[in-house]
Amino acid sequence: MDTQPVVNPEQTPKKKSPLIFRILWRFLIFFFILFVLLIGSGFVISYYYQSEVKEYVIGELNKQLNTQIIVDGKDIDFTVLKNFPYASVDFKNVKALEATNNATKDTLFKAGKISLQFNIVDVFKKNYHIKKMEIDNVDLKVRIDKNGNDNFHFWKSSSDTATTSFAFALEKIILNQIHLSYKDVKTKLNIDLLIKKSKLSGNFSEKQYSLETVSDLFVNLIKVDSINYLRKKDIHAEVAIEVDNTKQSYKINEGKIKIENLLFGIVGNILNNNEPSLNLSIEGKDMDIKSVLSLIPNKYKGKINDYKSDGEFYFNATVQGQFSKNKTPQIKADFGINNAVITQIKENIFLQNVNLKGHYSNGNTENKEPSVLTLIPFSATIKQGTIAGELSLLNLKNPSFTGKIKGNISLEELQRFVKIDTIERVTGELKIDATFDGEEKNISSEKYENMRTSGDLTITDMNLKMKNNILEFAKINGSFKFDNNDLAINNLTGNISTSDFELKGFIRNMIGYLLKENQDITIEASLNSKNINLNEILANKEVEETEQKLKKNYKLKFSEHINVNLNSEIQHLEFRKFNATNIKGLIKLNNKKLVLDPVTLNTMNGTITTSGLIDGRDSTQLLVTCFSEITKINITKLFESFENFNQTAITDKNIKGIATAKVQFAAVLSPELKMDMKKLYAGVDMTIDNGELNNVESMKSLSRFIELKDLENVRFSTLKNQIEIKNQVITIPKMEVKSTALNISASGTHTFNNEINYKIKLSLNELLSKKAKKAKKENDEFGEITDDGLGRTNIFLSMTGTTDNPIIKYDSKGAIQNVKQDLKVEKQTLKSILHEEFGLFKKDSTLTNKTPKKDNTKFTIKWDEDDKKEEKKELKKPKKPEEEDF
Repeated sequence: MDTQPVVNPEQTPKKKSPLIFRILWRFLIFFFILFVLLIGSGFVISYYYQSEVKEYVIGELNKQLNTQIIVDGKDIDFTVLKNFPYASVDFKNVKALEATNNATKDTLFKAGKISLQFNIVDVFKKNYHIKKMEIDNVDLKVRIDKNGNDNFHFWKSSSDTATTSFAFALEKIILNQIHLSYKDVKTKLNIDLLIKKSKLSGNFSEKQYSLETVSDLFVNLIKVDSINYLRKKDIHAEVAIEVDNTKQSYKINEGKIKIENLLFGIVGNILNNNEPSLNLSIEGKDMDIKSVLSLIPNKYKGKINDYKSDGEFYFNATVQGQFSKNKTPQIKADFGINNAVITQIKENIFLQNVNLKGHYSNGNTENKEPSVLTLIPFSATIKQGTIAGELSLLNLKNPSFTGKIKGNISLEELQRFVKIDTIERVTGELKIDATFDGEEKNISSEKYENMRTSGDLTITDMNLKMKNNILEFAKINGSFKFDNNDLAINNLTGNISTSDFELKGFIRNMIGYLLKENQDITIEASLNSKNINLNEILANKEVEETEQKLKKNYKLKFSEHINVNLNSEIQHLEFRKFNATNIKGLIKLNNKKLVLDPVTLNTMNGTITTSGLIDGRDSTQLLVTCFSEITKINITKLFESFENFNQTAITDKNIKGIATAKVQFAAVLSPELKMDMKKLYAGVDMTIDNGELNNVESMKSLSRFIELKDLENVRFSTLKNQIEIKNQVITIPKMEVKSTALNISASGTHTFNNEINYKIKLSLNELLSKKAKKAKKENDEFGEITDDGLGRTNIFLSMTGTTDNPIIKYDSKGAIQNVKQDLKVEKQTLKSILHEEFGLFKKDSTLTNKTPKKDNTKFTIKWDEDDKKEEKKELKKPKKPEEEDF
């Protein structure tokens, strides 16, 4: 019986690893050992050869330098590991002086790091060929003076070197963060740029070689003479160049330059001899409107981001000629837009069929050809509207220009596309057909009269609402004609809220006002209006942030650059409670001063002729002065229209009559039309006919002497007086109110705080005198009573205190102080007041040279003829030693 052998597991042979894994493992070990050897070798070489290599390289560099290089010894390193497979000598914090013969030398460059790299084998051969150079963080200042001498040739020519054991055989240059400032006074070339990163490859040691470069730059400016060709732009460049050092020739076989998002292809030749010569061709590649707009400075891109565009943009240019102190290559460029569409993104409105052809030439200095820029033609449509134009600029250093513009466009669609921030809404049509030409020197010298414009402008049914303004401009229709520097207003009509206007005349210096800041503009026109509501026009809308509600006040301010000369006829005007009709006169605004000279108007059942001035030169206040003649106005309406002059003693409810007066007035108001009462002056020569005083509280306070019902209604035929308001005090000379039963004579002062100081004489007829004595027996007992010999009884009183709490006493002197003054209502009088109170007319010799006479006369009391008779009579003494007041 056969038996199977028993196999011991421990005796089973092990399986071998696959061959591939064994080979891989051995390679890993080999490379690891090799890596360790290399690292070790690097340390050994660096350690043993460091001093030798550094000293040798520095010595060889010194032989080939034309200028002083400043670097600290501790900032020089030799390494074979950092830039493996190259060994390198690294210089840190390097400074080089200019390579000039000047006694005082400026800095040519400062470098954070310069690394010279060569093969490790060169260390052992002691034959160093620099293959690669890396330069970081450099500030390089290259200068060429007016004689063509430069400051940057700090490297000796090959014939000056004594050895070939150290040479530059560059094949690669790497630049990082290189700031270049290049100024060539001879050719008037100025370049300022930052090389962010650049790689250059080629056999730089050969006389002829191919150079390839890839660079990222930021150009601050490239400027030739006074023309700035490029400013603050990012540039990416990839260029392949054939270099021939024997001829100093550079042939660009292929070049791509991307400026922002705009790509250009460039080919051509550059010959760099005594007078460099250029022959270049530049062509735009895959260009569109969006890429062209990318060239616009960043600060203006906020607006452009609201737009997108589609369409073809083309650009072709040539640069040909020599480049020297007196010569500039001729640049010619053709560009344009074909059938583009520009969209306002938010409003989704299109500017369509945009077409533009342009040509630029910088001229030819040898043939004395000027530079030129033409845009002929430009055209576009928006909805149903069209706009087209032409522009030509000749000699861009001091340009003269000609142009045309023609369009018929909806203002609403134009606003939706342009989006002017200050306009809330606008409708209407704009039509223009105009030509213009002029020279920039006339603009710079402000000789705008030499500008030439012609053509027509029409506005039809325009309605306009500005933001943060309560006014509505409606039904604006205008026909204008361009007249060189002026704009003729054939007819302009419209409404400002409930006010209407019609203008005919001229707008002077309109072109200057539009082209340059701080230019004056003058409107010379006739103004006709059926109604002007100053409550709306002068209203100033403000928002209270705390309560988020609107409040309304008035604000008046003048522009220093707007002058107006209006011959006005206004049928009706209103402001607060003041209403006037049939207003005619001349209104002028010049140097922030509004003048009425003169203006006549009908108001309050009478007429007013006034000449006045509102001086707004001080932005914090308005000086208002006027001289007015008032003829037969209703005094009740006068008090009502002027809101009772901000007082309650006598209101429109208390007074009646017909007033004729001459008024001189001066006051200071805030821009919000709030009056400074401390600086108010008025002189009034007044006559009131058929007057009444009804229920005047100050009259009622005389009820101790006369029955109250006799004082509630005092009628008089004529009242004449001259009143002065100054220093918040109303001074009233002798004033007489005469009626058949009662005459009241009064004089004194009344302050704006309602403090009073009056002297009063009551002259009663026989009937009223008997009634007074019967009803008021104290008139006999305590009063200072006389008979004027004409059957009238006189009672003399003084009134002090306030209008709310008057203190009335018998006048123990038995007479009324007559403080009557001759207030001659003449313009010279007002002129004197303005000089004294407001400091005006300082150059007027009639005021400044007048020396006031001293008045040493004591105060005296004078009476009229009737009162002189009364002085001769003996006045009754009061029966009590003290006056009684109540």
